[in-house]
Amino acid sequence: MRWTAVLSTAVAAGCGASLVVAASPAAFAAGWRNVGGGAALKYSGSLDRVDFAGKDVGWAVGSKGAAPKSGSVPAPNPVIARYTAKGWAAQASPVKFSPMDVAVSSASNAWAVGYGTWMNPIAIHWNGKKWAKVGYGAPAVPFQVSAASDGTAYSTAGITYAAGVSAVLRWNGSSFVDAKVPLPQSTTITTVDVRNKKDVWLAGTTTADGRKITGLVLHYDGTSWKRINVPGEFGVNAYQAIIYRIVALSPTSVYAIKDAQAAQTTNALLHWDGKTWKSYTTPLNTAPLGISPDGRGGVVVLPAVNNGKSRYLHFNGKTWTTFYGPARKGTVQVTDVDQRPGTKGVVSVGVASSGSTRTPFIELFG
Repeated sequence: MRWTAVLSTAVAAGCGASLVVAASPAAFAAGWRNVGGGAALKYSGSLDRVDFAGKDVGWAVGSKGAAPKSGSVPAPNPVIARYTAKGWAAQASPVKFSPMDVAVSSASNAWAVGYGTWMNPIAIHWNGKKWAKVGYGAPAVPFQVSAASDGTAYSTAGITYAAGVSAVLRWNGSSFVDAKVPLPQSTTITTVDVRNKKDVWLAGTTTADGRKITGLVLHYDGTSWKRINVPGEFGVNAYQAIIYRIVALSPTSVYAIKDAQAAQTTNALLHWDGKTWKSYTTPLNTAPLGISPDGRGGVVVLPAVNNGKSRYLHFNGKTWTTFYGPARKGTVQVTDVDQRPGTKGVVSVGVASSGSTRTPFIELFG
């Protein structure tokens, strides 16, 4: 399983640093800028996921410690960082776990999901005053969680992103419970995006014959779930592509990123216009790890591989442009990205690795 995160922002370093967003669409030409996280980022480890519900309402999660060795499970040592108008501040987790994702509905409603020492699922909830552990009704590893401003939240879980047990859960006000989505047999749901309680999007893969893989999207309109097949080659069982992330800008503009993995196909950005899908090959056929609206009708896509600088792929609906962040020491990987609602700014998080040291960072674009 892979996970990553990107957090973008513009401003001076230090604990009191605040996000600054330029209003002009031309601001993308200025590139990504580093933002100091202050004491909240004074550790060696990762910063894997970020989510914003408003200009000054956001959270990022990660883990302290060295990168796990291949095939091993890292010791749970979570990081939770909250953003307000005062800047970033570290928060304590009520339980030891390895965060996989974070979702924010408002300043008094946020969730983080992940797994414990024995790969047991763990979810925590912020009620405006404190974080508390809550129930997670699936014996699987939480992949993602997504929330809307009306308090609606959904989470996906499974054993691997490629195949196996798959679960979709929704927040009922006190815990995550089975969302009772009518999934076809042999379906793996990997990603979710929630716009409101009557506009929920799921994506994943399925197989009708146990061999050939097909992409699919499910949309909930508040009454029922509608299946939308995704055209294109997704490979065969055990050698398949996945839909890693989905983001809905509106009911008639939905983007998803297709990761070829081991399949004999291309990586791609997929777009649904309410009637048909279009597929756009990512620059250099790079594997995409994250996606976010850009606040202008397009999206920012994260490539799987960077080097000494963070790299961002911007798609304006027709063409691609590549932008870079500031130079850093070591190998740089951006792990997640999210637009700050109410602004045209996009925030990303990531980590720069040099030897045994992993330095988390936050950047801003726009």
